[in-house]
Amino acid sequence: MRDPHILRGKLDLLVAADVILECENLTLAGERLGLSQPAVSRTLGRLREAFDDPLLVRVAGRMRTTPRAEALRAPLAALLRQAQDLYAQASFDPATATRVFRAVIPDVVAAVILPDLLARLAMAAPGCRLELSPWRPQSEQPRDLDLVITTEVEAFPNYRMTPLYQDHDVLAFSGEAPSGDLLDLKHVAVIGAGAARDPVDRWLAEQGRARRIAVVVPHYLLALQLVVRGDHVAVLPSRMVGALGAPLGVRCVELPTPQEPDQQWIMHPPQLDADAGNVWLREQVLSIVC
Repeated sequence: MRDPHILRGKLDLLVAADVILECENLTLAGERLGLSQPAVSRTLGRLREAFDDPLLVRVAGRMRTTPRAEALRAPLAALLRQAQDLYAQASFDPATATRVFRAVIPDVVAAVILPDLLARLAMAAPGCRLELSPWRPQSEQPRDLDLVITTEVEAFPNYRMTPLYQDHDVLAFSGEAPSGDLLDLKHVAVIGAGAARDPVDRWLAEQGRARRIAVVVPHYLLALQLVVRGDHVAVLPSRMVGALGAPLGVRCVELPTPQEPDQQWIMHPPQLDADAGNVWLREQVLSIVC
């Protein structure tokens, strides 16, 4: 087992050893270390005791390193470089990085940002890969998630959160524009894993309204596919309808009932606040929707 106290007070001494052995001159070493010559002499004495070797000896009027000192040069320099790297801020060069970014992004958001995000990764960070995990609360997610995009911030109570964008629901349809009471049409409801009901029906019930539900599906993309066929309508986020539905002939109208906008948040684990790669990824997502 490593002794946790073995390096206590020793790193400063090793820095001094590196300078003294490089200079082979106590006056010059003192100038570089900001120490007086007597202080450097005392430091050299501590080093001689620690390594049980003279390290520097006077030969023909000048100081020369001993074989033990010469053997110390390379490992000492390597050790100090490693110690310095511990304090250096980790960098992230997307052009050369090889990293897997893991995220939770619901399909309604992925439809909006994923094409642009993947294009940016391919161009700026070709060695990186994006892996999407299915929606689950924080306690059930893998520990190496980079970010989450969600409206349900309470499911990730320990994560940092930044507003991404707001959206609202519209009635998506294909074919002829619907007429009459829009709530009486054949609706596709979306009830995802772990949910008891479609959020749309929750806020309709708060207003004393209800809609005719013809079919229930677990994903918004499946609801959109049913709308494309022309037999059903669905209440879907407007950005998703614009991104995926418009090219398929899906149109939309505003709902006749008031609603609060949905706020999407981009969230990340607090331990990745200063992680350069994570910061870069978050910046890409935010810039796409701004």
